[in-house]
Amino acid sequence: MASISFRNINKIYAGNIPVIRDVNLDIADGELCVFVGPSGCGKSTLLRMVAGLEDITSGDLLIDGKQVNKLPPSARGIAMVFQSYALYPHMTVARNMGFALRLAHTAKAAIDGSVDKAARILQVEHLLERKPKELSGGQRQRVAIGRAIVREPGVFLFDEPLSNLDAGLRVQTRIEIARLQRKLGKASMIYVTHDQVEAMTLADKIVLLNTGDATHRYGSIAQVGSPLELYHRPRNLFAAGFIGSPKMNLIPGELVSATPTRAEVRIETGELLVAELDATRLQPGAKVTLGVRPEHIVPDAHGLQALHRQVMWTERLGESTFIYLEQACSADALIAKAKGDQPVPCGATVALGIPPGACHLFDEAGQALPRPCHDLAKLKLPWLQGATDPLQAKVA
Repeated sequence: MASISFRNINKIYAGNIPVIRDVNLDIADGELCVFVGPSGCGKSTLLRMVAGLEDITSGDLLIDGKQVNKLPPSARGIAMVFQSYALYPHMTVARNMGFALRLAHTAKAAIDGSVDKAARILQVEHLLERKPKELSGGQRQRVAIGRAIVREPGVFLFDEPLSNLDAGLRVQTRIEIARLQRKLGKASMIYVTHDQVEAMTLADKIVLLNTGDATHRYGSIAQVGSPLELYHRPRNLFAAGFIGSPKMNLIPGELVSATPTRAEVRIETGELLVAELDATRLQPGAKVTLGVRPEHIVPDAHGLQALHRQVMWTERLGESTFIYLEQACSADALIAKAKGDQPVPCGATVALGIPPGACHLFDEAGQALPRPCHDLAKLKLPWLQGATDPLQAKVA
């Protein structure tokens, strides 16, 4: 068991190239923390700094309360699972899993016991005498994870471990990693991925990293929180646009009026939309961006404020249908989610209901304006029935 703390961590490569800037973060004992973000945001660099594979330019990295900036990887109490399986092809599964213990001159009986225990956890007992070439991709990744387990580290580090697997195996192995985290109890885990589905389904805590802007290209934290917190309450435009598939609809406009509970926004087409939130710190005429998730748009207005848009195309996924609609002033389509059997012909003009309580609003700097804690409960969507606040509801 080990907590991990980042204190003002910076990484600058030769030539004064900043890669990580001012990262401050705490990961508790037993927490599964996922680093997610676009390519180049520094998530793997941060992981490698924890592992001791990258030097820290400035700041302090603490594991279990002790500074480890200068400690070699072998002295940090960590185990890392790489994107590539990195198994020795001439060794059996059992010897691959126990290799680190043999290097540490651990007694054979202890090695066998640790390997057998890890094999049971990962359900690979029947594979112990096979060599890597005789295994599937998912089995090889489980062996790589088993090699980390036998060391009984305080911290597990996963560097995009599922990226080499096909879609079906990714889902299966993701479930196995979640089960593993529960079985191991107090072991802390940092998991790096660019796949937000992995982040949302695995994490106790998500650390969303950004790449800065066109002028300043470095990795920094955009938002930290639980998966549902990032999804329902993004703090900025980057978080709103990155988390969610399809992403949140973002519509430019300007503020017309505001009270502590209601903001009226004129979008680029001239239509007025109301958002139930506090925009009183802004002046009328301020540039804003209104956001609404596809699943919160009602494809039939039902007495709600409405936008009339022409259907460009649809994606039928069986259980649901995504409807892509023309935006007169934007190259991005407006996306709504409907039931899978709902008829939506291309070329038709539909009235889209926009619940005021589902709307987000961001100022000109991209920062979110505050929303009431109870707002989403007003939508009466099926997945919110009986919950006063989705952030307080238990996830099955």
